[in-house]
Amino acid sequence: MKKRPVVILPIGATEAHGPHLPLDTDSVQPESIADMLAERIGGLVAPPIRYGQHSSTRNMPGTLSIRFETLRNLVYDVLSSLVRNGADKIVVVSGHAGAVHMAALKLACERVVQESGVKLMLVADYDLAIESVPDAKGDGHGGLVETSRVLAVDKKKVKRAKKKGRFIDKGYMIVPNPETCYPDGFVGDAPGASAELGRRVNDHVVDRLVDLVRTNFGGRK
Repeated sequence: MKKRPVVILPIGATEAHGPHLPLDTDSVQPESIADMLAERIGGLVAPPIRYGQHSSTRNMPGTLSIRFETLRNLVYDVLSSLVRNGADKIVVVSGHAGAVHMAALKLACERVVQESGVKLMLVADYDLAIESVPDAKGDGHGGLVETSRVLAVDKKKVKRAKKKGRFIDKGYMIVPNPETCYPDGFVGDAPGASAELGRRVNDHVVDRLVDLVRTNFGGRK
């Protein structure tokens, strides 16, 4: 019997990333990765989800956040529908790596696996991206890595960053205005970003995902 293809579900967000990056930064990244991965493994890309849950950036202009429960239920419903349509191997690639956001995705994925037995992988592609840039210490939201990656996909979406972005650590305090941790709206050396670096990072992310798919699902490289 012919094997069913791996289905890739890119999950992005609509979130402020400083004055130099578009609001769909967290969607541009996983959607491009999903397309590249599908080409490598002969997979299929499901229509993306472009809204997520935001905590530290929720009060920044342009950030559109949905509730934890909404995100969890939405992802569960989409995954369940993919399973009903015959998908038996699914990779969920999130371009937003916020802890609460990822927790909602994890709960949705766990429920689908428990109910259907489908093979399912959940990855925040930023975790794979940052491991490929060892000298990006202190980089973060909207910084060197993310700016470079978006430049590699569509340079028209990116404006020139005029300075490095700062992060103000509030320690263990829970504050009512967490966006003040990002006085510049982003963190890291965005002025040092380049499309060349972005291509190297994106290629690394795809290579790692191909290896993970082959290890956990089998299939061609």
